[in-house]
Amino acid sequence: MDIHQVTQGESIREIAQIYGVTQETIIEINGLTQPENLVTGMQLVIPTDNPAPLNILGSTHIVQPSETLWSISRMYSMPLSKLVKINNISIPYVVNPGQKVKVLVSNGPAIETLGYIYPGISADPAALVQQIGPNLTYLGLFEFPITPTGNINGTVNEVVLTAAQNVNAAVLPVLTNLDEQGFNPDIAHEALTNTASRQNLITNALALLNQHNLVGIIIDFEKLYPTDRNLFTQFIQELSVALHNESKLLIVNIIAKWEDAPTAPWAGFFDYNALGPLVDRAAIMTYEWTYISGPPGPTAPIANVRKVLDYAVANNIPANKILMGMTLYGYDWEVPDTPENLATTVTLPAVWDLGRKYNSIITFDETAGQPSMSYTNEQGQNHIIWFEDAKSHYLKYQLVIEYGLKGVFYWIINQPFPATYYMVSHLFQIIKL
Repeated sequence: MDIHQVTQGESIREIAQIYGVTQETIIEINGLTQPENLVTGMQLVIPTDNPAPLNILGSTHIVQPSETLWSISRMYSMPLSKLVKINNISIPYVVNPGQKVKVLVSNGPAIETLGYIYPGISADPAALVQQIGPNLTYLGLFEFPITPTGNINGTVNEVVLTAAQNVNAAVLPVLTNLDEQGFNPDIAHEALTNTASRQNLITNALALLNQHNLVGIIIDFEKLYPTDRNLFTQFIQELSVALHNESKLLIVNIIAKWEDAPTAPWAGFFDYNALGPLVDRAAIMTYEWTYISGPPGPTAPIANVRKVLDYAVANNIPANKILMGMTLYGYDWEVPDTPENLATTVTLPAVWDLGRKYNSIITFDETAGQPSMSYTNEQGQNHIIWFEDAKSHYLKYQLVIEYGLKGVFYWIINQPFPATYYMVSHLFQIIKL
């Protein structure tokens, strides 16, 4: 596998000839919607064996209803021609439910992957899970907001649950302290302060898991009052005991930091040393170093990610519990930046579209380990975008190997980023429960 940076005027045909692969393969892996019009500086994953850090092992896939050879080849990031060849399948290339099909998987380090999904904002969430789920250990189902009395709102989407089961991705509901305005610290404070409400929340969480035979739960409480630090730790301790008594898994989303500042907003209430022994997985949000309110800058600079991982490991969260956060988007700011002009969220395909429209060039900041792109719109307004691409994700995957992390999580899989799933499936073995 290689990563190729597109030079000015370069075509997809020329790139395919350089590496001796088909244009169609490059297009599919990278999700290119306009392959005839590449953007200078874009990073493309190339499916070559040069360099070849991994060997490839055989595995077996059991065909599910409605699956085709084409959909199976996409699941495992395999060329269709190779899938047909290793299974000796002839024209008309038909497979049937229950049939065993040999596929190829990486023998790299075994890791866990967690992908968060908002079913409500996807036109076909089941198809999305069917496509990406083979690359996921867990599917985090957003969102299940709690109430001050410890009740849990939200329902498990049965269609999504069935799709996840078909690709052996374990579904975990995500409990939040969200309301219509965002994360509400008062909801969490009231629910956790009152002993009866706290116990009610734990009881309802277990009931939700048992109702749908789910393996565990994710806690995503944010913006809590720093003074509720010990209260939050107490809740996690009690929840941990209750879940583990029923052999359930506890994942906690944790704000990134590299020093303990108990009074700091957002991060202050997370006590790394106390939480580490209680959680099964610490999903550390190693991103959002710049935000929509600005100023513009890299959203997840690699040096900051390292500092967070160093701090976590040194403060009682072992590497083999850490899922490192990886975003699938970027932010587009007007410049000069003002507090009134909030940045907009952009996906990688949207960045490419803007690059084509305004004839812009993507530059990669080697120090930050992230790309950016500037453009001027029709109104003469200057913009700058910092985002994630194939190369920035590749560098983060190298941190997983270097630190021996348990794995990664993706926020959120509703946003398209095909290349990252190809990379993770070729750099690692994805653990399935």
